[in-house]
Amino acid sequence: MVMEKEMRRTDKRVSDEGWIADVLRAGQVIYIALASCDGEPYVVPMGYGYDGGTIYLHGARTGLKRDMIASNRRVSFNVAIGIEVERGELGSGFSMKYKSVTGFGEVREITDLDDKNAALAVLMRQYDGPHTDLTETNKDSVWVARIDVKSMTGKISGYPKPAAIS
Repeated sequence: MVMEKEMRRTDKRVSDEGWIADVLRAGQVIYIALASCDGEPYVVPMGYGYDGGTIYLHGARTGLKRDMIASNRRVSFNVAIGIEVERGELGSGFSMKYKSVTGFGEVREITDLDDKNAALAVLMRQYDGPHTDLTETNKDSVWVARIDVKSMTGKISGYPKPAAIS
């Protein structure tokens, strides 16, 4: 289920869950916006995998990203594809083309070996790469998590908005 936050440019909003899923499946990088409990902001680009309404992440076991998530699991995220600058004769003629999805949710670490392997398989499918299961011996070598999505909205600019999509 896709829930939306208010968007100023409603003419660019896309609510269709299939379109949103297509953008998330086509993306290569997700930008995760984090904030510490005292409000310190941090944005980090990450590899990800998307399947069935869930976004999966992986990364190092330690570091600033992990520290911030430990203190505040709430995140915002963005994936954009088809990004192009449209150039004009004057500055006012410049514009951007893109298809994007922005959302909000909470990060949950995945620790169960079978669940980790399933999540990592989704990540590798995102990039058409090979997947090798972790074992009990090396299962703690990588941090794996999912974003429990609370809301997300699609946005399109510079591309024709399909008639059936609102």
